[in-house]
Amino acid sequence: MKITADNKAFVYTGRIDFENPAEPLMIYAGSMAETKFTGSSIGIYVKNQSMSVYSAIGVLVDNVQYKIELSDSDYEQFFEIPAVLNEGEHALTVFKRQAAAHYFRFCGIETDDGAAVFAPEKNYSLKIDVYGDSVSAGEVTEAFNYEGCCDPEDHNGFYDNSWFSYPLILGRRLNAQVYDNSQGGIALFDKTGYFCGPDRETLRGVESTYDKLSYVPYSRQGLTEWDFSRFTPDLVIIAVGQNDPNPCEEETKDEKYIRKWKDKYKEIIADLKSKYSKNTRFLMILTVLMHYPRWDSYLEEIQEELNDDTVRHYTFRRCGTATPGHPRLTEQTEMAEELSTYIRNWFEAGGNK
Repeated sequence: MKITADNKAFVYTGRIDFENPAEPLMIYAGSMAETKFTGSSIGIYVKNQSMSVYSAIGVLVDNVQYKIELSDSDYEQFFEIPAVLNEGEHALTVFKRQAAAHYFRFCGIETDDGAAVFAPEKNYSLKIDVYGDSVSAGEVTEAFNYEGCCDPEDHNGFYDNSWFSYPLILGRRLNAQVYDNSQGGIALFDKTGYFCGPDRETLRGVESTYDKLSYVPYSRQGLTEWDFSRFTPDLVIIAVGQNDPNPCEEETKDEKYIRKWKDKYKEIIADLKSKYSKNTRFLMILTVLMHYPRWDSYLEEIQEELNDDTVRHYTFRRCGTATPGHPRLTEQTEMAEELSTYIRNWFEAGGNK
C-alpha cells in the first residue's frame, strides 16, 4: 500500500519546497519527513537530483538508522528498509544526510495493505534556526576513526550525516524543532569561502543564501526565495567565520574589511529580527574545528557593539583547538552538550522557554 507524501500523516521539518506537495523537494541538510505506521514492512519512494559524485539519505525506523545510497535519476526509486518489525506502532523518519551534494524528492512510503499511517504528535519546547558551514551541516561526522585528525582523503561526502551534527543533536536534547540551513565551505560574503568555487567570482556566501529556499545556483531549481512566515524560531544560531579567510587571508586582515564584515553580520541579524519576532534570540558561535581565533574576537566585538541581550556570543571550551578535521560524532556531541546547557540557562534566566 503506497502512501503519497502529501498525506496528512507526514510531519515535515526544514526549508522544503512544496510546490509539488506529492513530491516535496528536500533541500537542506537535516530536512526530514516523519510519520508513524503499523505493519510488518516499510519502504520509501524517492527521486534524486545529484550535484556531486556521491549522495545518500538517512532513514530511521524505531530509532534504528539506515543509510540509503542513491543514483541520479528522474525516475521514482523504491527502497525497502530491512527493519524487523513486530505488531504495533512504528516510527519512521526520512532525512537528508548531506547539503549541496544533491536535492531529493520524497514521494511517499510503502507498507502493508490495511496498515494504519498517522502523524506523530509534536510538542516542541523550542524552535531553532541555524546558519552555518560544513560543521553545522554534519559533514564527515561518520569518520569515526579520525577523531582529532584530518579528514580521510577523497571522502566525497561518504561520511556526511546531518543526524550527527550538533544542531540536530541539540534539537533532540532540548526537544527543539531545528531548521538547519547550513552549507559546507560557506563564508559570510560572496566571493569568499569555498561554496560554489573554485572561481572566486562564483563563490556564494551567507549574504546571498540566508533568505533562500533553493540556495544552490547550479541546481535545476536555481535560486528561489524563502517565505520567512513559514517558520518563526525562538533562537537563531549563526556559525560562520571558519571559511572567511579564503581565498585571500591578507585581504581580510585590513581594518576596513573587518569593519565591513562586522557590519554585514549585524545587517543580517537586523534583517532576521525584522522577519521573526522581537523576542527571537541570536547566538553567534564558531566551532571546535581549528580556525583563526581573530574571527572569534570579531563576534565578541559584534556583541559589544550591538549591546543587546538578545544577541550573544558563545565560546566553546575547545573552540578552534580540538581538531584539524571536521568534528566527528563525539566532538559534535561535545558541542551540543555545551550549547544545550548554555541555551537552557539563558532561556530560564529570561523567564521564557
